[in-house]
Formats: sequence, C-alpha cells, structure tokens
Amino acid sequence: MDKKKIALNAPKNILRTICFAVLILCSISNLQAKQDSIPTIIRAWQLDAWTGVADTLAGIDSSYMHFPMRSKLNDYSLSNVSNSNLVSPLQSRIYFDRKRTVDFLFADAYTPYIITPQQVKYYHTTTPYSTIAYKKGFVNNLDQNDLSFSFTGNINRRTNLGVTIDYLNSYGRFTHQEGKTVFGSVFGSYNGDHYSLQSSFTWNTLSNFENGGLQNITDLQGVLEPEDYPVKMQGMSALRYLSGYLNHYYSICVERERKVNYRERDEDGQWVKKDSIKIEYIPVTTFRHIFEVNDATKRYVEKSATQSILPNQYRNPISTNDSTECLTIKNTLAVTFEEEFNTWLKFGAMVYAMNECQRHTAAIGQVEDIVHLDQMPTANAFHNVLASPIHLMPDSIFGERWTNNTYVGGALYKHRGQYVHYGFDGNVCLLGYKIGEFQVNGHVDAGFRLGKDSLTIAATAFFRNETPDYYLQHYRSNHYEWDNNFQKALRLRVSGEVAYPTQWVKPKLSVAFENLANHVYFDTLGLPRQLAGSIQVLAADLQVDITTPWINLDNRVIYQLSSSEYMPLPMLTLYHNLYYHGCWFKALDVQIGVDMRFFTKYYAPILNPALGQFCVQNKEQVGNYPVMNVYANFYVRSLRLKFFAQYQHFNASFMNKQYYEMPGYPMAPDMFRAGAAWHFYK
Repeated sequence: MDKKKIALNAPKNILRTICFAVLILCSISNLQAKQDSIPTIIRAWQLDAWTGVADTLAGIDSSYMHFPMRSKLNDYSLSNVSNSNLVSPLQSRIYFDRKRTVDFLFADAYTPYIITPQQVKYYHTTTPYSTIAYKKGFVNNLDQNDLSFSFTGNINRRTNLGVTIDYLNSYGRFTHQEGKTVFGSVFGSYNGDHYSLQSSFTWNTLSNFENGGLQNITDLQGVLEPEDYPVKMQGMSALRYLSGYLNHYYSICVERERKVNYRERDEDGQWVKKDSIKIEYIPVTTFRHIFEVNDATKRYVEKSATQSILPNQYRNPISTNDSTECLTIKNTLAVTFEEEFNTWLKFGAMVYAMNECQRHTAAIGQVEDIVHLDQMPTANAFHNVLASPIHLMPDSIFGERWTNNTYVGGALYKHRGQYVHYGFDGNVCLLGYKIGEFQVNGHVDAGFRLGKDSLTIAATAFFRNETPDYYLQHYRSNHYEWDNNFQKALRLRVSGEVAYPTQWVKPKLSVAFENLANHVYFDTLGLPRQLAGSIQVLAADLQVDITTPWINLDNRVIYQLSSSEYMPLPMLTLYHNLYYHGCWFKALDVQIGVDMRFFTKYYAPILNPALGQFCVQNKEQVGNYPVMNVYANFYVRSLRLKFFAQYQHFNASFMNKQYYEMPGYPMAPDMFRAGAAWHFYK
C-alpha cells in the first residue's frame, strides 16, 4: 500500500476506534440509567473568567431543531471568512460576533475549535447522561467528519465527573488543504454545604495544511480536477492549547429550615403524602481561590522557504520551522458577599486580586527535525510537528521572556428578582508589563408583561484600555521580525436589545456601536500596524421568526457600517430559513426546509499562513453570492435519536462558479451531508 493510501486511511482508523469506545460508554450509561428509578435532574453551569462565579445553564441540549445547521463555524457566527474547509483559520464577518477567548495572538483565528476552562460545563445529575453525535460530508476528496461525545454522572449526591471529546477532519477540496482537530475536557465538581470546588483539564490540538490559495484562478468552470489546480505554496500550521483549572471556595452560611413534601408507601402499599423539615445552608460570605495554568504553542513549517509566497528568510534560507509559545499561570483570591443574605442587602458584591505570570518563547529548527511535508498527512503528523526538536533562537532579548501582572477588581450584581437584573464589574492592572490596563463592564436587563406576552429589554456596555498582545510588540521567526512600541487600544462599546416574542411572530432587534482608538491591524505584507486615529463600527441586527402550525420562516438581517478601510465589513448579511415542522405518527418530529446565506461584496481580508492572521487588502472583492441548502431533519422521541440529511450548497450546480470565501479560496462546492445524535439518560 502506498503512502497516500496510508495517509488517507489513518484518520478513518482513528475515527472507527473513537466511535467504538464511545458506543461502549454510551451503552454503559444507558444501562445504568435504566437501573435507576430516581427522577431525572440534570443541572449545568459555567464559570466566569475573572471571578469564577457560576452562571446557571439549561441542563442538556436535546433539541433537534436546526440540527443540520449546527457546527463549530455556524455556532460561532452567522458568516465567517475561512479557507472553506471544516477545520481552518477563520474570522467572523460580523464584527460584534468576534471573540477572543485565549490570550495568545496565534490562537485568535482558531477560537471556535478551542475549549477553555471557562467554556467547560459542570453538571449535577441524578442519572448518568451521555450523548454522541456524528456528521459526515460526502464529495469526492472533500470528505468531512465531525464526531463529538460527552458523558457525565454523579458518583454520589455531591460529586460529579465527566468527559467531552470532539474530533473534526476534512481533507479539503484542493491540494494541500487538509485540516483536523481533536479537543476535549475532563471535569469534576464537588458541592458541599460549606466547601465546593470545580476542576478541569482541557486539551486542544489542531493542524492545518497551508496552500496559500489558488494561483490566478478566477473561474472554476474549467476542465481541471480540483487537485490539479496549482496552489501558491506548501506549508503546515499546528496549534496546541492545554489548560488546567481549579476553582474552590468556602462559604460562611446561615441555617434555614424548609418544609419538604414527599410520598412513600404505607403498610398496605398505598402512596401516602408526608412532609419533613430540611435544613438548608444559605451562603453569606464566600472566600474563593482560583488557580489556572495555560500552555499555548504555535508551529509553522515549510519544506522549502525559497518557494514560499512569504517575504524574507531571516534565520534559515532553506526551510522554515518556527515555534512560538506562551505559558500563563494565574492565581486569584476573591471575597464574595452573597446576594440577598439579609433584608437590607439586595445585591451581591465581590472584590478580588489576580496575579498573572507569562513566559513567552520563540524558537526555530530544521524541517528535517520533524518529517518531510509529503509524509505529514499521517495520523502522527500533528504529534511529530509539536514534539520535534526545536532550538531557542540565539537572541538574548527575545529567546525567552517572562512578564508579570497584578490586577485588582470588583463586581456588583443582582441576578435574582422577577423584573430587573444587572451586573457591573471592572479591574485594573496595578503592577507589571500591562500596568494601566483596565476594563469596566456593565449590563442591565428587564422583563415586563405586555398584554399576553413578555417584553424584554437589555443593554450592555464596556470601556477598556487594552495592552496589545505581547507578540504584536515583539516577534521573531524565519519570515518576520519586529519590535514595536504600540500604545494601548482604547475601546468603548454600547449595545441594546429589545425582544417581544408572541405566539406567531418573534421579533428581536439589536443595535451596537463601538469606537476603537489605536487599532492594530496587519497590512498586506503581514506586518502589524497601529492606526493613529479612531475607527467607528455601527451594526443593527434584526431577527424575525414567523411561526405557524405548519410552515415557519426564520429571518435575520445584519447591517454594518465601518468608518475605515482597515476594518473591512460587508454592509449587509442575510440569513433565511423556510421549513415545515410537524409530528408524524405521534412519535416522529419532522423538519424539512431550505435555508440561504448571503453577504454583499466587500474587500475581504486575506490569510497569512505563517501568522494565522487576516490581513487587509484592497484589490479584490468577494460576495453577492447566495449559498443555499435543502435538508430533512428528524427526531425519534422514544429513542431520543435525531438524524438528518442535507444537500449543501445545491445552487452551485447551476450558478456561476465564481464563489469565494476570500481571494484565492473558493467556497466549498455542493455536497451531501448526513448526521445523527443520540442522547442517553433516564
């Protein structure tokens, strides 16, 4: 068997192994659930990044609606710039959807594929719960796989353990375009009367082959097979992000008696109502410690630097093997005065101090220290890239650099109550590399009855003085070198939202405005630049969902304005979904429909492979092209099984082939997709 076949079969073998192991765990979970007669209770929560305070969520997401459209990319934003692959660097076209979850420049473009400690869901369950989901795309060499699995269960009434795993793989339509990622978490929690803790370990590994886009191809109507189109280069990017997290706290409580009603059988076997007195512990003051360690590593490899489309070869004229790492250690101490612990205090308050220690490392090696690029599609490619020998650069200024920052902050909040809720928080860096950095955040929401329905109003705002990422200031690699002295970026954002859902029509309007001073962007050469003035961005987002007993229509229209060419945005982005929704045979929920995505022409940014950053350009526009999908989605209630079939981008077969995500990167062609998800719990 030749190397190419081995390369293609390796991910499939891994996939089969994962599927087999997951199915065994799901079966065990299902058997345990059947043996348990306790009523099902599944509660979930996440933790705030700064304060560690829990934000309660819905227990499980078993909804089958819109299952075909759910993906890492679509869940991140309605419209994204990418290389059209399932796993690829991306940037949202919707400015206010852009999020930065990791304090590492080279992880920004991979945000949807990275799970951080703050994104881990913790659970309390009375029965084991697990779910497995698998989606696959079928089209020649653009084979796609998306597998996810989660399992959680309480080992006693106070302690819960769980694990999540996600595997995504896509071979890409054109030469040297494969991308794959594996990420997941192991988590646990203990909830006592006074002492509680949540802890997790998360891992994220991702690799992308970089081809730089197609060479001077503007029309895909030709006779060439996709793999025969010439590409600009051959490189590879690899990202690894590991994190350990511990959040534990002790609460001083007051005791409160609560009457509990229950039923039990008497001597005759009849159900009898009874009651008892239960002692509850109500937290008054909580003392909290948070420990977090994150290790992020980015590698970029080229077999031949002389054939690269990137400039310069500062350190190695033959090949490129760059490595950049950021190790972060955080310790936070906090004191919380709990909300409504007595009659006069109707809000919660918190004060905290956080120390952040970071180590920044840049290194360079030889491609021969890893493997040759023609061997990289193997299952061990990513491991080989990250684990290969690497040598610190002979640069005493930048080879390894430590920074230290100390923050103090506080928060006021009101989460309880029927009508009005609010939260205000802020912090400032008093010592260290980021001294003077600060942020102030606030949100208010209110709900009122208006006729037979409820009107909700919400407003958010923040004011931030942010230190540019360390690697925007100092960076060394084979293709790029810079030492900058950028000023802090000043950001002011205000937004508001109003929603009035009724039985038939569910409208929601959001308006947001942001002013950015000292904005840092990447120019056409891949160099970071800082604007001297300010940029203003205004957006209006209107959602109108129309519901009838049979036919439903979901609509979303986003209007954006940017005051600068250095913040390119499509003026209009549309999403429409027309579908039938009903129940067949009182057991099978059915959704059949067609959806469409569209954005107007604009100067989309271009991807810099070595940096994983999107750079501005003003030569070529993309857009004014709809992507349409037709699908059928089903849910078997008795089995808690949902599955779908979808013909994605079906209009590609009869419309003009000039459809691009960004210059040089065509959109994914028409393909057939199918998938299923199975939930196991009692």
